[in-house]
Amino acid sequence: MKRADIITIIIEEQKVVIESLKQSVDHYKIASDVDEESTHDPEDFSNQTQAKDMQLRFEKTLKEAERSLTFLESELKLEHHKIEKGTLVETDQNFLFIGISVPVFKFENKEVIAFSDHAPVFQNIKGKNKGDFVEVGSKSLQIIDFS
Repeated sequence: MKRADIITIIIEEQKVVIESLKQSVDHYKIASDVDEESTHDPEDFSNQTQAKDMQLRFEKTLKEAERSLTFLESELKLEHHKIEKGTLVETDQNFLFIGISVPVFKFENKEVIAFSDHAPVFQNIKGKNKGDFVEVGSKSLQIIDFS
């Protein structure tokens, strides 16, 4: 049950990120849509180009965020029997979710730390089993369970 509850919280965080990115895309889309028939000075066209570049960057980031949301939603129904992308690891001090990075939050008086499977910390924890100790930053954590 902890797994579904924690992933649901992460999903809600991801939805906030997506909404913010959508607003940024819309903002830069408007800024890049200068009427080229009107008389503008060269600086207007330079600003238009910069706004279009930013729009494209935010659109790319938005697509990545939407893919992450799809991943999270699919994880609600899954359970993992080894530590891999999508695994929720409970340690003696916190929870670790592997697959997407979101700000740290509390769940059942423990911090939930979510990070990408590309993060260096993933290499420290990959392949570990229940009862094993793992180094995360300067802390030594004991794995209680994972799913």
